[in-house]
Amino acid sequence: MCGIMCEIYFRSAGTVKPPDSYILTHVNRRGPDSNKIVNVNTNGINITCCGAVLWLQGLQPVSQPLENDKGILLYNGDIFDWNLNDKKNDTEEIMDRFNRLYPWNKDVFEHEYKIDAWAQSVKLLQNIPDDRFSLDCNINIDFNFEDNVRNFIETTAKISKDKYVIMDTLLNNSEIKDSVLKILNLLNLSVEMRTKKQPMKCKKCLFNAELCYHSSVGILFSGGLDCTILAYLVDKHLPKAQSIDLINVAFKKDKETYDVPDRLTGKQSLEELKKLCPHRNWIFREINVPNDVLMKYQETTIADLIYPRQTILDESLGSALWFAAQGNDEETVSPCRVLIIGSGADELFGGYTRHRNIFRRDSWTGLYKELLKDWKRISFRNLARDNRIICDHGRQPRMPYLDETFTQYVLELKPWFKCFPSEELGPGIGDKLFLRLVAFHLGLRQVAILPKRALQFGSRIANKKEKGSDISRNFKDSKAVKENFNKK
Repeated sequence: MCGIMCEIYFRSAGTVKPPDSYILTHVNRRGPDSNKIVNVNTNGINITCCGAVLWLQGLQPVSQPLENDKGILLYNGDIFDWNLNDKKNDTEEIMDRFNRLYPWNKDVFEHEYKIDAWAQSVKLLQNIPDDRFSLDCNINIDFNFEDNVRNFIETTAKISKDKYVIMDTLLNNSEIKDSVLKILNLLNLSVEMRTKKQPMKCKKCLFNAELCYHSSVGILFSGGLDCTILAYLVDKHLPKAQSIDLINVAFKKDKETYDVPDRLTGKQSLEELKKLCPHRNWIFREINVPNDVLMKYQETTIADLIYPRQTILDESLGSALWFAAQGNDEETVSPCRVLIIGSGADELFGGYTRHRNIFRRDSWTGLYKELLKDWKRISFRNLARDNRIICDHGRQPRMPYLDETFTQYVLELKPWFKCFPSEELGPGIGDKLFLRLVAFHLGLRQVAILPKRALQFGSRIANKKEKGSDISRNFKDSKAVKENFNKK
C-alpha cells in the first residue's frame, strides 16, 4: 500500500513549513516508486499533502496526490475488481467516481474534528481487551436443532480415529463436498485477483525489463495449513517462468538453533508443494534473526510502527512480520513486491484454542458468537498493525482470506461447516475442519492434518511464560515511540 501524509497548520501567507522529516521518511518507505508533495495555503491555513506510490495497478505509476479543479485526493488502498479497466490506475478511478457520483458539496462534506480527541479514540479502539469487546448487534440465533451434516460428522468421528480415513469419509458426503468446492472456488478467485493485479515484475525489473523471471510475489510461509493452501493456489496464476518466494522466519536466543518448529514444518510442506507443482521454482528463504538484532529494531523501528498497540503479543507478532517482510536471508533480499499472507483464516474457520474452549462451554451458539466477534474486531486487533509493519519494506500485503465475496459466503455458513471442535475431533482436524478438507482435496494430505501453531511460538520469538495481553516493556520504554508521539 502507498504511503500518504497530510499536515495541517497555521502559517502566514507565503511561508511553507517543510513536512515532518521522520514521518516523511517512513511514508516514502511505503511507496518507493513515485513521490509528490502538494502545498495549499489559504487564509493562514497551510495544508501539506504527501504521497509515495507503490505501483501495482494500471499501465504506469500515477503520482499522488491527484489534483483537479474540485479537490485533492490521497489514497493508499487497492481496488480488487475485475470490472476495473486494467489500463487504469485505481486512484484515478476513485477520483473519477467522486466527480461523477458524489458531487462536491460544502454542506455535505464539512465536518469539525478535534485531532487530539480523534487520536485518543483510535488508541482506545485499537486496544480494547478481549473481555470488554462487545458486538454492536443483537444475536438471537439458536443452533440446537437437528442437522444431517452435523450428525454425519459426529458419527464419522466416533467410527475412526485415523485422520486420513475421517477426511476421505467426509468428502464422500455430497453436501460437505459441495461446500468444500464452493470454499475452494471462491478462495481461488480471490487468490487469482490478488496475484494478477500487479505488473508481474519484481523490484529489480520493474522499470528496466520487458519480462521478469524473478519472484514478483512472495508468501509469508510457516508451512502451516493457511499459507500452504495459498502457495498452491498462487502457483496456478503466475507465469510458469517466475519463481515464488516462500519466506520463513526464525528467531534464536542464547545457544538455541534456528531449527524452530516453523522452519521444520516449512521444509516439510515445501516438499509436498514440489511434488504437486514440480514446474515451479520455489525459493525457500530462511530469515534468521539473532536476539541482538531483534532488540535493536524493536527499539528503533518496530515499536513505532506497531503503536498504538503495545502488548507482548503485538510485540511478538509485529516483530516476526517485520523481519519476514524484510526478506533478508543473509545472502540475498527477496525482490518481491507483493506478499501473500493468511490473515483471517483462523478467525473465519475457528483456528484458536479458545474456540474449542468456548464450544465446550457454550456449544454451537457460543462458538458462532465468538467467530462473529473475531471477525468484527480483526481490523482493530490485527490488520492495521500488520499493514504498517509489512509496508515499511515497500511491499504490499495481500490477504485472500479477507476477500469480500469469500468472507460473505463463509460468514453465512453454519458453524459446523467451518470447524468442529468436539472432543472426538482433536487438534489437527476439528479446528478449521473445512479448510483442512480443502487442503486434503487439493492433495496436500500432510499439510491438511498439521496442528495449528501460532506464529509467535512456531518462530520461537515469544516466551511462553509471558502473558500475551500484558504491556510490552520494550515498547513502553521505546525512545522512538516516546519522542515521535510526544512531538505529534
